[in-house]
Amino acid sequence: MVALRGAPVAPMSCRLEKGWETMASDFGVAEDGSLRRVESEGGGGSRIHDSVVNVLGSRILGGAYRPGEVLPREEELCAMLGVSRTSVREAVKVLSAKGLVEARRRVGVRVLSRDDWRLLDPVVLSWHPDIQNDSELISGLIEARRIFEPAAAELAARRGTGSDLAAIEAAFNAMRDSIPNDLDGVCRADLAFHRSVIAASHNVVLKGLIGMLEAALSASFLVTNRLMEAQSRALAAHQAVLEAIRMRDTAGARAAMNRLLDIAADDLQVA
Repeated sequence: MVALRGAPVAPMSCRLEKGWETMASDFGVAEDGSLRRVESEGGGGSRIHDSVVNVLGSRILGGAYRPGEVLPREEELCAMLGVSRTSVREAVKVLSAKGLVEARRRVGVRVLSRDDWRLLDPVVLSWHPDIQNDSELISGLIEARRIFEPAAAELAARRGTGSDLAAIEAAFNAMRDSIPNDLDGVCRADLAFHRSVIAASHNVVLKGLIGMLEAALSASFLVTNRLMEAQSRALAAHQAVLEAIRMRDTAGARAAMNRLLDIAADDLQVA
């Protein structure tokens, strides 16, 4: 999994970047809070628009702009960030689509309740400044995984094909071979393992949740202490899931996935 940046299109990672200050150098944020002009660097207006989205999104999740508050007026944002009205308007559209804000005439752009935020959007998660201390979010991610991953494992044991099993086994082998020297490799293989189990369920709805799984796992990897001992402990639990699916043991696959999630919850200290 390549590293997440706060861009509108981003593959998943074992790590999520933090806060707009962390992203400043990547997205051209000057010390005064404005965005350095980047048209000359080949990115053009779209790169400026992406930068505005990332700065405003990070400030919202970071609490600089709280739910219920109205963002500075358009002209103020233009002056603060050193960008055009078009860039600000396009950024607001993106933030609206992600549930962070709503624009109303005569009111302005208001920050919505956290309940409206698309927190399982990988980009929105990448704007979170302190996800490891957001116990509500982390607990919610584990609870969501408990709802659908054991069911996916059960269906994989019932419906999985030979190629499905090969994909799950390849991911497990990659995870095993990455221990103890390649923690990033472990993370990539771990995500591939869970993705392959869901794909093997051959359930179109569950397969549509793979994006949520990627977000949940990426957040989990950020929160854990990332010690190799934790990954080693989870390896046996992954193998139990694999073997249950191989043996077409539907109840065993569900139980093994539940045990694996127990380990994940324990590592996150939200069990």
